[in-house]
Amino acid sequence: MYTATGEESTEEGKPRNPDRPVQGTSTAELAEILRERLDQLSEGATAAVLEQLPSFRDCGQDAADLLATVRQFLNAGINAVAESRSATTASEADIARAYGARRAVQGIPSEELTLSFYVALRAVWIGFPWNSAHGDFLATLVGAMERSMLWLQNLVATVSAGHQQALVGTWLDVSVVGKQLLNALDTAGTSDADVRTALERLGMDPAGSFQAWVASSPDDSATGRLLHTRLEQQPGRCVVVHADGQLVLIGQHTEASAVEAALTEAGAAVVGAGLCREGVAGARHSLADARRALRAARLRPGVHRYADVWLSALAEESAADTRPLFEDAIAAARTHPHLADAVRAFADHGFSVAAAARAVHLHANTLTYRLDRWRELTGLDCRDYMGLVTSRTAVELV
Repeated sequence: MYTATGEESTEEGKPRNPDRPVQGTSTAELAEILRERLDQLSEGATAAVLEQLPSFRDCGQDAADLLATVRQFLNAGINAVAESRSATTASEADIARAYGARRAVQGIPSEELTLSFYVALRAVWIGFPWNSAHGDFLATLVGAMERSMLWLQNLVATVSAGHQQALVGTWLDVSVVGKQLLNALDTAGTSDADVRTALERLGMDPAGSFQAWVASSPDDSATGRLLHTRLEQQPGRCVVVHADGQLVLIGQHTEASAVEAALTEAGAAVVGAGLCREGVAGARHSLADARRALRAARLRPGVHRYADVWLSALAEESAADTRPLFEDAIAAARTHPHLADAVRAFADHGFSVAAAARAVHLHANTLTYRLDRWRELTGLDCRDYMGLVTSRTAVELV
């Protein structure tokens, strides 16, 4: 038999010599050596996962529960070693699939879930008593390691399948309730109670703050599921809904930059972002903000925040009332786009001719000439408040 340190004994019940190498160790004997150290190896693997993977610390699971799970999978791996097999049994596959689904519900990202098994495996091999491994035992160990890695790959693939399946199910549930929420927010006369009920079912606080994003997008469930999966891994809560050719997101305690990065990654070229507002009424208003910002974007790529485009958004929305204020400036901007660029640069660079000229790669005198020419054509002087506001709005309405 192979010898190791600690209170291990021979078949006769006598202590083994920890320094004596043993030849011809079988895989069954190797499995027994691992099983004798199961508790110690499980504790080391659990500690490594908690130390290296933050989501396992933050998901709310008790450390003792994680230890029990690690011990269960490690024991299954030892059984595979003892039986010299690389395939998972039906029972192991069922446990792995259920485990992946449970981790999805807890919000563990798929990447960290997969990595956790290899972090644990590394800790197991670090904790192995290598100092006593000699002779034929090493050949047995190498063969067992090769089969163990194949077994682990099969197990992790099943865990990942369970994780993905649970995410799809969660996405479908969220999508149904999300559409109910969107209908309640959009339908005139819907009571706040209906909105609150939908928000609570989605895990949101009706009295909290909300921010909405809207992007033009075909009704593609794969895009929505991708966004849902990505945002489930971010702080806060964000509901993703496809409706009428638009992708609508309503978030609470979310990081705007993370949401907008996810939208861009999902292929949303033009995005309108609403203001962060409080309560049920705030959710309605933020959604309206986002839609106004999207209209004001006029198909220009990028994220268009209502905070930045509110003036042109309101002018666009009340075109019948405000259009006469901008008609001459819009006509000039269409006919002379280089003048519109000069106006935009002057407004966006601190009303500084020098800074604006650098931004559009012109001499300062040339930029000054273009601003003067704009005034001649439109009657709007960008050097006074109303002239600048009207001019800047007009060039966005072109």
